Amino acid sequence: MDAATVTLAIATMGIIILFGAFVAIRVPITKEAKNLLMAIIINLAVPFIILNGVFNTEISDEVFQQVFIIFGASIVFNSVATVIGIIIGRLIGFQLSMAKKLSLLAAIGNTGFIAIPLCATLFGPIGGLLAAVFDAGLDFVLFSLGIYLLQSDQRFNIKQLKALLNMPLLAITIGLLYVISGLEAPAFMQQLASMLSGLAAPLAMLYIGFLLPPFFKKGQTLYYRELWFPILLKLIIFPALTIFILSLMPLNTFLKQMLVILTAMPTFMLASVLFSRYTNDEDKAVMTTVYSTILSLVTIPLVTVFAGFFL
Repeated sequence: MDAATVTLAIATMGIIILFGAFVAIRVPITKEAKNLLMAIIINLAVPFIILNGVFNTEISDEVFQQVFIIFGASIVFNSVATVIGIIIGRLIGFQLSMAKKLSLLAAIGNTGFIAIPLCATLFGPIGGLLAAVFDAGLDFVLFSLGIYLLQSDQRFNIKQLKALLNMPLLAITIGLLYVISGLEAPAFMQQLASMLSGLAAPLAMLYIGFLLPPFFKKGQTLYYRELWFPILLKLIIFPALTIFILSLMPLNTFLKQMLVILTAMPTFMLASVLFSRYTNDEDKAVMTTVYSTILSLVTIPLVTVFAGFFL
């Protein structure tokens, strides 16, 4: 994994974020407009990144093995990172409820909006496909363990898992069925998937840019005392631990590079939505998401350089 390539990709995404922020300054972006853009990204662009990966990748036994490794690694990483975050938070002196919230902000990354387009750019169609598989494992942890930790009554409801039924997961399912069938995708479907998959990265970065001007115009405190904790763990500590653990494992270099990128993502975009529904700390989620996303434009290339010495 060339650090220069990663830096160029991140820099390009950063510029698009600035374009989005500039547009939001000049033109008021309504809630309906943001919801529409998010719906296009999640329900159209990201699913076609997955299908484009399936259509343009020779699905061998090795690729199937990589899919299962990435999915299992996602569940293990996101679950263990959440537990580690709680333990560290308690050792530092945070109350249990605060430690739970901060641990989720520190462990769960923005794989859907940033990692899938980025991995597709860095590694080609197979990168987008495997990043989507990682995101599926992350969603499973988030909407099971994550919701459990956020709920005050600490009761798990099976209905929470309905959030797992989404378009990216449907695209993965369709893709796997297509592979099993042994059929070749029609030329127009391959062309359609290629065109629509190209929407994901620019639209996702524009969406993030749209969020910045309103955030900094609120006229209220733009930080909270514990902000350093999820950002330090999410962007520095967890990626460093991932690199150390991967250096001891007999995985091929491609999978190690993928996992480093996937675990170096900023805080997940849905944090504000879930924290608004289950807690009274929506502002903490918004601040963590915004600051971690901005800082990740610097830390992801640095993590990549660091990983180059060990992997």
